[in-house]
Amino acid sequence: MPHQKKDGMKRIVYVVGLLALLCGCENRPSMVEQRKAEIRRNDSLELAQARLDWACADSVATFKEFELADLKKQFVFEKQEKYQTTGYYVLPAYEGSKERFSFFSEVEEGGKLLLVSIDKKRQYTFTEVDMEAEDYQALLPSGLSEDQKKDVAKCYTLAQTMHDLVAAKKQQEKLSLKVKFYEKKLSRQ
Repeated sequence: MPHQKKDGMKRIVYVVGLLALLCGCENRPSMVEQRKAEIRRNDSLELAQARLDWACADSVATFKEFELADLKKQFVFEKQEKYQTTGYYVLPAYEGSKERFSFFSEVEEGGKLLLVSIDKKRQYTFTEVDMEAEDYQALLPSGLSEDQKKDVAKCYTLAQTMHDLVAAKKQQEKLSLKVKFYEKKLSRQ
């Protein structure tokens, strides 16, 4: 019997302690509520970061548009409506008949840099430069004059600016979708 009284007292102390603990936890948010609050906080931070990144991408795009407009003034846009679907920006020295040159560079209106070589049989060879990966100087034929290298560098600058503008606009679109997603998600919470 004394052993049973001792076990009974332990149970009573255990139950009273548990009740006290439960009463103390009554005003605390549940783990589910804490997790929801944490998710809302993270979503709010993601939304703020996406808005900030969008503003940066917008600034870059605006700057690149002004830079591009200024660069295009140094070039002539050529497109034969009857034969070509895409036009090309060339330096004024190469305007019109390009057959008198053995090498020149041009920039497609979409932003591709093309290095054009013409051999003695008047065969054209086009080399498209990947603006993200390749070093265009490694693709240049040997024997170019310094003026020709400078002309290629100008075309490269134009093509790189066009490429950067397209990348900034794509980033803006992506971030715009992210902002909309988090705004919608936060409005439902």
